[in-house]
Amino acid sequence: MELSEWMKLYQEIVKDLGFNRRADEKAAKIVYEIAKDKLLDSSVLEVLRGKDVAVVGGAYEGEKIEEDFIISAGKAVKKLKNLPNIHVTDAEEDDELLLDLLKKGCILVIHVHGDNVERLLSLLPKLEKFVATTQSYPFDKVYNFTGFTDGDRAAIIAKRFGARKIKLYGFNFEKADGVKLKKLKWAKKILEIEGLI
Repeated sequence: MELSEWMKLYQEIVKDLGFNRRADEKAAKIVYEIAKDKLLDSSVLEVLRGKDVAVVGGAYEGEKIEEDFIISAGKAVKKLKNLPNIHVTDAEEDDELLLDLLKKGCILVIHVHGDNVERLLSLLPKLEKFVATTQSYPFDKVYNFTGFTDGDRAAIIAKRFGARKIKLYGFNFEKADGVKLKKLKWAKKILEIEGLI
């Protein structure tokens, strides 16, 4: 999906869920200002190229993962036995967990939006380096690879950076209610547009 296509879809999502696009954009600028020396270039994600990749979502229940390269999404990381190579998150996990992943060589891809900026202001001073993403217009080293939830964003990153094969684990688009269910419906639509499901 091109950025122009994404921005049209993003507008629909914002309207459907009652989110504030300006808050998303403001949050990205705040995070950029406090962490710009820690922001990694997206080229670090080239490690995906040619790999067979498992993308592990929140409904993962311990199924055997065949692929050697693992991207975890959000809280799914807590259920994994193996260290993921990349972790895509909006930082709902504990600081200790995220810091431990970083220490062990996992690349953190941290998503910034209007609802998590306060959380990031406390976390980011503790992190050495990470890739930053936004769901609005990208700038400098704040990227928009498209995608709305941690799970669909993780799968899209695998596709964008040339994974040879992508297999999804723990993606259940019905296992929620209320706003969460709405989010999962958007995630499913996005993955369908990208040809990932």
